[in-house]
Amino acid sequence: MVVPVDEDTPAADVAELVERVGDTVTSSIEQTIPVAGTAVGDAFATRTARRVDRIELEGVDSAGPALILPLRAADTVAGVVVVARHNGSRPFSDEQLDIMAAFADQATLAWQLATTQRRMRELDVLTERDRIARDLHDHVIQRLFAVGLGLQGTIPRARYLDVRQRLSQAVDDLQAVISEIRTAIFDLHGESPGITPLRQRLTDAVSQFADSGLYTTVQYIGPLSVVDGILADHAEAVVREAVSNAVRHAHATTLTVRVKVEDELCIEVIDNGCGMPENITASGLTNLRRRAEQASGAFTLEAHRAAVPCCDGRCHW
Repeated sequence: MVVPVDEDTPAADVAELVERVGDTVTSSIEQTIPVAGTAVGDAFATRTARRVDRIELEGVDSAGPALILPLRAADTVAGVVVVARHNGSRPFSDEQLDIMAAFADQATLAWQLATTQRRMRELDVLTERDRIARDLHDHVIQRLFAVGLGLQGTIPRARYLDVRQRLSQAVDDLQAVISEIRTAIFDLHGESPGITPLRQRLTDAVSQFADSGLYTTVQYIGPLSVVDGILADHAEAVVREAVSNAVRHAHATTLTVRVKVEDELCIEVIDNGCGMPENITASGLTNLRRRAEQASGAFTLEAHRAAVPCCDGRCHW
């Protein structure tokens, strides 16, 4: 089986194919082959089934006569199927070529149908997400905002100080809820099925240290869904490294991770540990600094000394 490296690339633009070779006995082997200058690549480019007296396949020493069958659709080629006999076997006939080419065409139709159904399901999920996001914005947020305004207008008329303080706290809590709902709306609009949201990836990165007894607080501010894939990978690695340093080297017991997305992505990790020991190789910190440079950003590490043996640490990326 041979398929393009990226299935979304137009067939005319494909320069390399991924070849997977195997049978019912041995495990499959993968390698990349060029389209130009190979029999399989020629069948892919010309959309023409062909038979050869001998074919060279990586990991298969005994390959002999073969049928090279492009998986042809109306306007594209999904890949190529190669059916080979052992070396020294009788070559395939023209009739067998026609039968197998027709089979490959039917298999392509089944593949197209499955792909279309998958994309329709994804579209249904995205449509439902948009509906939920609109309902949250048009109904839930507006009603919470109205309740907050009503409470805020009541504060000056409250006779007792503790009542005014509780009303103010309730208004602040409502604002925090509205902010979280807005962030969820952005995530609903931005994430695609099959892709783990950045929020979940970062939460999982922190949760892996739950057994260490570390008390953690994670704050998300802004639309994490707008962060692109490469920067999201950096963010996950940074959080894992920073939390790991706080637990293993700084011996922190409490830690706060603050992730903020505005015009730029900012990650701040604050702990109550004793800082990085001087005899520890700072490879982790070097990685954090290098990742920041790759993302055209900056990395800083601060230690806030206090009148106690330990001090608070702050990692800003």
